[in-house]
Amino acid sequence: MKVYILTGEPFPNGMAATNRIRCYARAIKEGGLDCEVLIFRRTEIYGQKPKNTIGQGAFNGIAFRFIGGTPLRGSHVFVRQANDRLDIWRTKRYLKRNLQKGDVLFFYMDRSVELTLMYMKVAHGKGALCVRDLCELPYGTGAETKKSIRLREITFTKQFPKLDGIISISDSLLNLAKKYSSPTCEHIKVPILVDYNQYYLPDKSNSVETPYIFHAGTLYEQKDGILGMIEAFGEVTQILKTPIKFISTGDINKTHEYEKRQIEKMITRYHLENKLQFTGYISSDELKDYLSKASLVVINKYSTQQNDFCFSTKLGEYLAAAKPVIITNVGEAMNWLTNGLDSIIIEPGDKQALIQAIVHVFSNPIEAQKIGRNGRNTCLNSFDYRVWSYPIVEFLKHLDD
Repeated sequence: MKVYILTGEPFPNGMAATNRIRCYARAIKEGGLDCEVLIFRRTEIYGQKPKNTIGQGAFNGIAFRFIGGTPLRGSHVFVRQANDRLDIWRTKRYLKRNLQKGDVLFFYMDRSVELTLMYMKVAHGKGALCVRDLCELPYGTGAETKKSIRLREITFTKQFPKLDGIISISDSLLNLAKKYSSPTCEHIKVPILVDYNQYYLPDKSNSVETPYIFHAGTLYEQKDGILGMIEAFGEVTQILKTPIKFISTGDINKTHEYEKRQIEKMITRYHLENKLQFTGYISSDELKDYLSKASLVVINKYSTQQNDFCFSTKLGEYLAAAKPVIITNVGEAMNWLTNGLDSIIIEPGDKQALIQAIVHVFSNPIEAQKIGRNGRNTCLNSFDYRVWSYPIVEFLKHLDD
C-alpha cells in the first residue's frame, strides 16, 4: 500500500494547512507505509517572494512532487490559465499511471470538490481507496454565498457518499461526516497535529527588553478575533505599570480594508505606535524564534460557523513551546484543555475577561510558567503526530476490510 496525499497547498513551506500535511505524511511514513505528497497546482504567486522553488524532491524523508514540475507561476495570465488546465490533466494522467490496487488517494483539497470527484473516479477505477481530511466545514471559511452553499451541498451529497474513509479534526465534523457518508465509510477523529520535537523550544522570554504577546495568524476579525485582541491589549497597556508589546505575523497592508481601518484607529486611540508590530509572513525558523521569546499567546476565536467546527492548528505549536495560552471557550479545543491547568479559558467576546487574563499572566509569571509547562505535557500526550502514527496507519490499512 502506498498513500498519495493530493493537495493544492504549497509544500514543503507554507502555513497551517502545509504543517498538517507534513504531520500526516510523517505519521504515515513512520508508521511503515510509503507516502508521497502530490501538489496538483502551482502555488507560488508571481511577483511575490516564493516560499517554495523546487518542483520535486524530499523533505524530512517525505517525497513530494508538483505535477507541473514547478511551484512557480508564470508572469502572463494566459500562460497561468493554460498551465492550470494542463496540470489538472497531468494529475489525472499521473494517477492513472501510478495508482495500484489497494493504494490510498488521500485528499487534502477541501475547496476543490469538483476536481476531487474526477480524481476519485480515476482512483476507484484503479482499485485504489479514497480518503479525505475534514478539518473545516466545507466551503465554510468565508462569507455564505449561493456558490459556497451549492459547493457544500455537492460535497455532502456527491463526494462524501463515495469516500472510503474520512479523517475529521473535531467531534462536530465527525458527526457531520457520519451523517452524509455511506454506511461502509470508515471514520477516525484526529485532532490538531504538531511536530512536538520541532516546537520544543527554549524559553527566551527573559532575553527581550520588552515582554510581548505573540500572535501567529491572520488579521481577520471573523477568523482570529484580531480586533478584540488588539483592543484588549490597548487597555492592558494602560493598566500595567511595565511596558509590553504585541507582535503579530499578520500583514496589515494585505488585510481587509475594514480590519486595517479599525487597527489604525486603535493604534491612535491607545498610542500603540511603538507597541504593535506586524511582521508579515515569516519563515518557520523566524516564527520559532519569535515564539520562544514570547511571554504569552492568545487565541481569541469567536463562536462562528467556521470556528465552531474547526480546531486551531497553532494551539499545538504554542503548547509545545510551553507558552501560557489564553483561549476562548469555542469548538474542539475544549475537549482537550483544562482551565487553570494547561490553559486559561475565557468566554468568547468577553473583552473584560480577556483584559483580566492578560493582566493576570503578566502579574503572575511563576503561575503562568507552570501553566505553560502543563500545556507542553498536554501537547506531547495528545497532539504530537507520533502519538497518532499508529492509529492513522491502522485506519488506512483496514479501509477495505
